[in-house]
Amino acid sequence: MAQFELDDTDQALLAEVRRDGRATYEALSLALGLSRPAARARLQRLLDAQVLSIAGVVHPSVFGLAAYAHVAVAVDGPVLPVAEQVCAMHDAVYVSAVAGRFPLVAELRSADHDALADAVRRIAALPGVREARTAVYTEILQHAHFPPGPYQPAAIDDTDRALLERLQRDGRTPFAELGAAVGLSTSATRTRVLRLLESGAVHIGALVQPDALGATRVCGFQLTLDGQLADKALAAVRDLREVEYLASSIGRCDAIGTAASPSADGELRFLETLRAVPGVRSVESWAHLRLLKEDYSPAAAVSRRVGDGTSVQG
Repeated sequence: MAQFELDDTDQALLAEVRRDGRATYEALSLALGLSRPAARARLQRLLDAQVLSIAGVVHPSVFGLAAYAHVAVAVDGPVLPVAEQVCAMHDAVYVSAVAGRFPLVAELRSADHDALADAVRRIAALPGVREARTAVYTEILQHAHFPPGPYQPAAIDDTDRALLERLQRDGRTPFAELGAAVGLSTSATRTRVLRLLESGAVHIGALVQPDALGATRVCGFQLTLDGQLADKALAAVRDLREVEYLASSIGRCDAIGTAASPSADGELRFLETLRAVPGVRSVESWAHLRLLKEDYSPAAAVSRRVGDGTSVQG
């Protein structure tokens, strides 16, 4: 993908649609100091260039998934045959081959901690796996595929699920079009969608393609923190512009993250900045070589919730 240069107005627009992907063109024009046609044209230009997409991100608890973990896997021999088996597991939403102490990392999302423990045991028992080290997430602080606000559990029916699925495909789908798809009036659809947004069941925002902005190097990192400074350290790390993902954890480390940089020098500068954050006691990093699986879809989530525990992807 060709690199895309963003000017200050583009950056401001990106911030607005990250916060509210369904913001009206009137609201965007007021926030940016542009006319409505200019605001519309700016956003369409970014969408057409595939710099971003606007989609609904559904809280995994809506689909009965409440336990999350990062697993680093050590193997004897080639890693890709092991990775293929991990990719086939319902609980594995993210799998990547990396360069580091552990050549394979995965994120797991399960119904509860018993199911999560079972998934880790199944990974550890795979042929070729020497060790599976786990960090159980206590809070996901930043993630494009995880709503930023708290989730207030509420009854979700089949119509809500149908709306969520359509919002995941296109977060700016008009209420009238959503209503026609699920058999509701425009006003009833608006009420439903606003309720889903207010409960934290879904967040609609911009998903940015880092490589389109020149951030072609992706590294993962895990942190050991000074307990007394942990909260401040995590807040400082979350605010670093390179950080795309950050979760606090218990287990092999205190936090797990991902960062994107434009070059090896940029990656080094980021890691040096990370090491200098007050409260960060140690940093271990790895380079992502090949993303093998990334699937947060509703169908995959339902399979993980109601599946029979086998490692066959539905």
